[in-house]
Parts: sequence; structure tokens; C-alpha cells
Amino acid sequence: MEIIPFIKFTLNTQYIMRWISSGIILYIPVLNFFSLGYLAKASKLFMISSVGLPTWENKSEIWMEGVKLLFIFILYEAIPFFLFSFGFFLTTLTSITAFFGQILIKLSYLALFLCSFLIPFAFAAFSEKGDFKKALEFDRILNGIKEVLIPYAGGYISTLIILYICKATIRIPYLIGFILSSSLTYYALLIATCYFTRLYIKTTLSEDKIIERDIQGSE
Repeated sequence: MEIIPFIKFTLNTQYIMRWISSGIILYIPVLNFFSLGYLAKASKLFMISSVGLPTWENKSEIWMEGVKLLFIFILYEAIPFFLFSFGFFLTTLTSITAFFGQILIKLSYLALFLCSFLIPFAFAAFSEKGDFKKALEFDRILNGIKEVLIPYAGGYISTLIILYICKATIRIPYLIGFILSSSLTYYALLIATCYFTRLYIKTTLSEDKIIERDIQGSE
């Protein structure tokens, strides 16, 4: 998946500040829309190039892309959030409702894992053309995942583990832990964006694949 060349490229001193600046503001509300938007811009570049990082031109556009991505994340996590919230509410009532509340809370964790599983390709589908609706075509995205299920699942689980380790560094005292955690977490997201985008273009979800299929069908 050309991850090693990408890592070597992005750790070059000439380009390292492009993603470090995004990482530093990752945990800061509103400003982190720039971080999300930069991931979308990077994904667009990965669609056509094996390695590389976009510039910070058109910052207002990058910020708006980040806002759109946030809405996509919210929509995908709406079900687990509802299950958790309603389950927690039930636990505050009687002992009987608390029992069912605990069940709903546990189901919310499962729902969170399953719903989040679709996000990498939903993100890539949005980034390809900036089309919000493409990210919500659940059946189509699920079919695309099935085409590359093993590398997709492997990348997803690996990303979760790496993100957990990166976020754990926030326990380091003072501002050092905050900066280190946000920067490493963002870099892990950037690598994941590269991995899943390159995986995405190998599926029939990609616009290029659709055009190629239509051409072959007309011959």
C-alpha cells in the first residue's frame, strides 16, 4: 500500500510541518476543523498520487471540508450515541430498567465498532469529489468494503490499536503530553487516510473504476 515510502516522505524536514501544524490543533474545538479538512484534501491527492502532502492553500475551503466531515462522523455515530444515552438514562431509574440499560450500553459499544467500521471508505467517498451524499450510500460502501475485506479489516484494527497508543501519551505531564498525543494521533490518522484511500481506489467505489467499467461495458 506504499505506506513505507509515504512515511519516509512525510518525515522529511521539508514537509513535516505540514502535518505537525494540523496535529497540534487536533484537540482544540473549531480549530480542529482545519485538521479534518486537511485530511480530506490529502485524501484527494492520494487518489492520484502514491505519496505526497497537500499545501495549506485555500484555508477557508479546508475548514469547510472539516465541518462537512464532522457531520459525516456524527451521522455515522448517531445510532451508538443514542443507544448509549438511552441506556444510561435507564440505569438512573429502577433496578429493572437499569438491567436493560446496561444491555443497551453494551450494545452501543458494539454499534460503535460496526458503524465506525464504515467510516474510512465513507470518508474516501466524500473526499473523492467532495460529494456529501456519496459518504451516506451505506449499501454501496459496504459492498466496496467486501471487495477488499481482509486488508480493510486489518488496517482498521491496526489503526484503532495505534490510535489508542498515541492517545495514551497524553498522560505525559504538562503540555508535552498534550502536544505529543495530538501530533502522533494526527499522524496516525494521516497514515490511515493514505492507506484507506489507496485501498479505496482499487474498488468499484472509485469514480475511475466506474468509468473503466462503463467503457468496458460499451465495447
